[in-house]
Amino acid sequence: MARIVFLGTASSIPTRTRDNTSFLLTHMNKTFLVDCPGSVVHKLLKIGADFKKLRNVIITHQHPDHIYGIISLVHTQCYLNDKLNIFSNTYTIRIIKKLVKIFGLGKKPYPALRYINVFTKHSFYSQKGLSLKAIHNVYIQGSFGIKCTFGKKSLLYTSDTSFSRKMLKAAGKVNYLIHDCTASSLYFKKHPSLYRMHTHALSLTEYLKDKPTIKLIPIHFLLLKKEEEDRIKKELSPLRKHLVFVKDFQTLVL
Repeated sequence: MARIVFLGTASSIPTRTRDNTSFLLTHMNKTFLVDCPGSVVHKLLKIGADFKKLRNVIITHQHPDHIYGIISLVHTQCYLNDKLNIFSNTYTIRIIKKLVKIFGLGKKPYPALRYINVFTKHSFYSQKGLSLKAIHNVYIQGSFGIKCTFGKKSLLYTSDTSFSRKMLKAAGKVNYLIHDCTASSLYFKKHPSLYRMHTHALSLTEYLKDKPTIKLIPIHFLLLKKEEEDRIKKELSPLRKHLVFVKDFQTLVL
């Protein structure tokens, strides 16, 4: 059994009720923070998680809304934690190392930082019934989604990505799909540059309409227009029996 607590569900532009996308994944006694935007320690405290015991952070790419909280996390753990594992790609790791050096966080009393390239092994983490594998998505250089296998169940978090059947095929069979759902198809038509890097709601409905065994959890909402959330929900409505439309700080037990 795995447990996910969503710390944020918005795109790079937050709203009053939704912050940048990130979540906490827990399986047995292992916890992973997936993506690390700002105010992450405050959010962990708000859900009752002990930030001092957080040892594993996965950052799916180097854009600010996924990475800018990592320096604050390391700084906050001063004297309170001795080790922090950071899983990512070479580009993101290079940026984090530079930031750590700039802010002088690379030695005691700050936690020792261990950097793990997610593409050096078939699964970048595999232990006690939990396996985590990086899956290339269609976004920027080195960006990736995460296939999480726990017991007989599996989950794919796509992170930010254009819709890609190739990526979904590479991930194989999954029970849960946490997929980029940035906006409605109407919004994409008005802003066609989004097609290159993100996914609209209608494309998810079309892909999943004949796949009732997959539960969709859309995420990464861009809600600059007041009516946009309703449009997204309307386009996803044919999947309602297999859809979980999450909010910030919502918990799912899988």
